[in-house]
Amino acid sequence: MLLTCEHKHLSRAVALVGRAISTRTTMPILANVLLETRKDGVKLVATDLDHGIQTTIPATVTRGGAVTLPARLLGEIVANLPDAPVQIRAAENGREVELQCQRVTYALVGMPASDFPVVPEPSAATVVSLEAGTLRVMMRQTAFAVSTDETRVFLTGLYLVLDGAEIRLVATDGGRLALRTARLATPAAQNAGVIVPARTMNELVRALTGYDGVVDVVIAENQVMFAFGDTRMVSRLIPGPFPNYQQVIPQGYKQRIVVSTEALLGAVRRVAITARDSANVVRLVTRGTELTLSSHTPEYGRAEETLEVQSEGETVATAFNARYLMECLGVVETAEVAVELTGPLSPGAVRPVGQPEYVYVLAPVRVAA
Repeated sequence: MLLTCEHKHLSRAVALVGRAISTRTTMPILANVLLETRKDGVKLVATDLDHGIQTTIPATVTRGGAVTLPARLLGEIVANLPDAPVQIRAAENGREVELQCQRVTYALVGMPASDFPVVPEPSAATVVSLEAGTLRVMMRQTAFAVSTDETRVFLTGLYLVLDGAEIRLVATDGGRLALRTARLATPAAQNAGVIVPARTMNELVRALTGYDGVVDVVIAENQVMFAFGDTRMVSRLIPGPFPNYQQVIPQGYKQRIVVSTEALLGAVRRVAITARDSANVVRLVTRGTELTLSSHTPEYGRAEETLEVQSEGETVATAFNARYLMECLGVVETAEVAVELTGPLSPGAVRPVGQPEYVYVLAPVRVAA
């Protein structure tokens, strides 16, 4: 194998596919990146068998072939090379690999490409296409609510729902739930509801940085593939049913409070400084047009702040986990937010004013009177 490519292309590709490498693998070959020539380029692939990333960059190919190189070593080398053409030469046996850039030469030890596992791709046709920008927004407003509890693996992913001309992303950890919907320019070829690992979705959003085109989604029996530009990301789906999230979303309210998103976020952040208990409890109570937020931890003290709000309905005093509330307010894109309460011990809903596509539900915290 003998090829030459631009440093900027190689650097981006190595960093991208390297995200699929697992640090806990017991198979040495899975710590490597596969480089395989194409007619006018080179394909780079990495996988941990559950998650795989492949991308193709332009290259001048003098002699075709394939080789694998240690991902971490390759990444460190490429990151420190000058911005100049990079030549990669590999012996037929795939063991001796020479990498040269200007006056810098590395002699590396590779592993045969024949030992590298095949990264399967779903054989189904594209199910849906959507704008990368839309997907980024949907992820930003939901992914933080995913559970990290591996004993409930079905909550460690995002529920991707395709329903005609609508796409939904849902995330929950049992204590809060985030739902973001969007309209599709072209209805999905088929309706579906699958659980995609959070890691896959987070890596997808990271890979989409700076990309403003269309993302094609392909769903097969137990796999999903996201295709955009010259990049493909393939992942196994999480098996099992996702909770009935529609039942969790309150359909009405006893009190609705409309307040500046920025003001509420700032107040919660300040009051939370003395919320040092295990649940980071911040209490909320409205009297007339004033919303009072407070926290009290005997060992540290108390804090209180009052905001001007618009309120309708009966007064409901409740308490929420401050971090849960701040994480939601931090991704709201509207100037005002509505907090809808149904009771002191019933779930509350946060809805951006003027953006019905997003709703965030969080369970209250029981506190002593």
